[in-house]
Amino acid sequence: MNLELKDRVALVTGGSKGIGAAIVQQLAQEGVRVAFCARPSAAMSALESEIRQSGGTCIALPADVSDVASITATVEAAAARWGGLDILVNNVGGALRFGGFEELSDEDWLRSFEFNFMSCVRFTRAALPHLRKSSLRRVINISSISALQPGNYNPHYTVTKAAVVNLGKHLANVLAKERILVNTVCPGPVHSESWQVNVRRIAGERGITEAAAQVAVEAEEAAKIPLGEVGERVQIASAVALLASPLSAWTTGSCFHVNGGKLAVAI
Repeated sequence: MNLELKDRVALVTGGSKGIGAAIVQQLAQEGVRVAFCARPSAAMSALESEIRQSGGTCIALPADVSDVASITATVEAAAARWGGLDILVNNVGGALRFGGFEELSDEDWLRSFEFNFMSCVRFTRAALPHLRKSSLRRVINISSISALQPGNYNPHYTVTKAAVVNLGKHLANVLAKERILVNTVCPGPVHSESWQVNVRRIAGERGITEAAAQVAVEAEEAAKIPLGEVGERVQIASAVALLASPLSAWTTGSCFHVNGGKLAVAI
């Protein structure tokens, strides 16, 4: 299917690893000119090189998402690189520290709010003047199944992801008159760097090897999913690409759950 995205310009935050990297790769395959930002790393440079070598168009922009000036500069650099901005994907986020409710400090909660939620606020605010000049005008936020179905750990993370869902709906309402479409994607369990962090945590808690923990966690999570398997990053990226495209011109204010059927309630 032709998603009609060739030569559009996108900015993907947190794009060097995990789901973010898969989104960058998917959009580049569709002919999108992709700017992606993250903290400077070997992974960032490797992804940029990989996409260029495969014939895609991209630029890696080092950014500190906790710094307002850095966020503004990143958006401006992305828009200046190809003369505009059509798509913003707010992907940056994660659990900066794993823990239960009573283990988390006020600082943990505030850092999580800054990282997972305020990054969406700030990137969107900085991008809106550029999106208004586009004929496409897309904002796609990446949340999590845990926003609606939290587990036993990381409430500081799950609460911020619930806030991202709410923010997406608010923005969709207030920006609809300008035809700026805002949607949210909520992934379920997906193989990624975050998955491996959790595997290592469980290995330590259970006193087993990381390989044994990988097998155990895979089986336990797959058993909770009606389709019987943990997801892959490309499955999330494909949903994002469709929402970014002109084919989704009558879709806004929606929350899309890509989780193999794991979500236990209909929303």
